[in-house]
Amino acid sequence: MMQKTNYFDQIDLLLVDTDLNARQGVRTILSNNGFSGVTLGTELARVREAITMRMPDILLCGTEFPYGDIMELIRDIRHNRIGNNPFMPMIVLLSEPTPSLVQGIMRAGADEVVMKPVSTKGLLERIHLQIHRRKPFIVTDAYAGPARKVDDASWAIAPPNPLYEKAMGEQVKFHDVERGIQNALIEVKNRRPENTAPEIVALLGCIVPMLDKGVVSKAALGGLQMLIKLNQDLMGHMAGSKYDHVSELCWAMITVSETLSADVGSPPE
Repeated sequence: MMQKTNYFDQIDLLLVDTDLNARQGVRTILSNNGFSGVTLGTELARVREAITMRMPDILLCGTEFPYGDIMELIRDIRHNRIGNNPFMPMIVLLSEPTPSLVQGIMRAGADEVVMKPVSTKGLLERIHLQIHRRKPFIVTDAYAGPARKVDDASWAIAPPNPLYEKAMGEQVKFHDVERGIQNALIEVKNRRPENTAPEIVALLGCIVPMLDKGVVSKAALGGLQMLIKLNQDLMGHMAGSKYDHVSELCWAMITVSETLSADVGSPPE
């Protein structure tokens, strides 16, 4: 008996597109290559329902929907506003790949885009990347998704990837997947203070020499306002992280900065 080389039939794949021809074509490609666990849909509401009720391993989704915005959906998933897995691989199917649309989709946090008409080679290559070469993941207030630049490395974490485990034939238990996701979210919480702290230190290095002169300039006042915002944002992310105890220091910097700003009134030109 020939040994099984993949277990794509174990993968829970969600395919949503209003384009009937594209949907049928993609389903045929998937079926011919061993993906039997495919759920179909034609509305973004179907995606929201599916990822709320269960945890698909990967999403293939079109862009043209009468109700809803694909980029908003991607951002909601990535920022953990809907569903249980903000790290879920997402491949977007494009019929008119304008530069602004592609840029918007990637900035929203999608993993890959595939141009229509979808080819077997192009689709399987993208899925293969999500199984075997998943990009590191970053989460900030502005962006959550695969790292796009080398400079993002300090923010990046290795996302949990049950897609790989299932494709390799491993037994994947739901509670193990949940635990992996929660551990990754905790790591994200820990990374934010670690990356914001150098920014605060650099800002203090600019503000303190200005204050030492005894006159608070507009530049110093602007720096104090930025320092307040950075510490407020940082406090919001520290709850539940290993840096929770640093919140008192953030609060002290906010208090001092607010006091100095209030005492200044209108700074001199």
